Amino acid sequence: MSCMIRTIVLLLAILPGMAAKAAGVRELAPVPVWPGGVPSMEGWPGKLDIPVSEELRENGEQVLNVTVPTLQPFLPDPERATGAAVIVAPGGGFRLLAIHHEGTRAARWLAERGIAAFVLKYRVIQSPPGETDAQMRSRVQAMNSGAGGIPGVEDAAEALRIVRTNAASWGIDPGKVGIVGFSAGGHVAGMTMFAADPASRPAFAGLIYGMPFGTPDPVIPPANLPFPEGTPKEPWLQPKPTPAPGRLPPVFMAMAQDDLAVGQGFRAFYDRLFAAGYRPELHLYQRGNHGFGMATRGTTADRWIEQFGWWIETEIIGK
Repeated sequence: MSCMIRTIVLLLAILPGMAAKAAGVRELAPVPVWPGGVPSMEGWPGKLDIPVSEELRENGEQVLNVTVPTLQPFLPDPERATGAAVIVAPGGGFRLLAIHHEGTRAARWLAERGIAAFVLKYRVIQSPPGETDAQMRSRVQAMNSGAGGIPGVEDAAEALRIVRTNAASWGIDPGKVGIVGFSAGGHVAGMTMFAADPASRPAFAGLIYGMPFGTPDPVIPPANLPFPEGTPKEPWLQPKPTPAPGRLPPVFMAMAQDDLAVGQGFRAFYDRLFAAGYRPELHLYQRGNHGFGMATRGTTADRWIEQFGWWIETEIIGK
């Protein structure tokens, strides 16, 4: 009994310190992605002819009609900072943003573990007053593939530039700034990997039940240079490949296998990466459905964020 009491006393002494560490995360006020003015969206099918106002729904869990994108920093305790940073792009079908479930909660988790995080509130398809969710879904589906995410991709590219520009003041290594996106945010995050200038691409990307797509799909550059003539055909006899200039950054991918929303496209994108010579980190959970995010559903998909953190620690911070 005395041993149990000592254990409880020890835990009571430790827990406040653990809470203090978590409280060491600095949640700064959101900053505008385009302080000089948001780029024109004329001609974009997601823009309405009437003014719209940003709106919160589901007790603040969802935000609609984002027209002025922002970036909110979540900075770790300097004693725990690793130098790595992640821009977090929530999902929502380009219609809304699951700003906490797939945004701020993931950002806090990362920051508590020394990885700076920045929640990107990017522009989404505008919705007129009184439009039902079903009506908006129908309108979005009528758009060309990927068109709904065009402004979001533009916002994400600028967010990467902002974080790198301010890296010194935020205690970040500009060479270790990545991005993670959920569902539609996976498209937004994934498309940044295909920036024409490789220097503008993220250092790494996390695609959580979402992937880049379009009409046509983005062209995947080869990961490695061709082997010299005469190299054996058998993979086990071939030398270590030489990375090709302009190759895509390292990728982490996670999805539940009962996800009927993106299951086929997500696996197909992985197959295309593999065929091009890439070896993404892939987690296909048995159950979890679409949109598990930071929820606790009692499946192994609940652990995705831990595995993402371990991957960053090993493959990005440790190299």
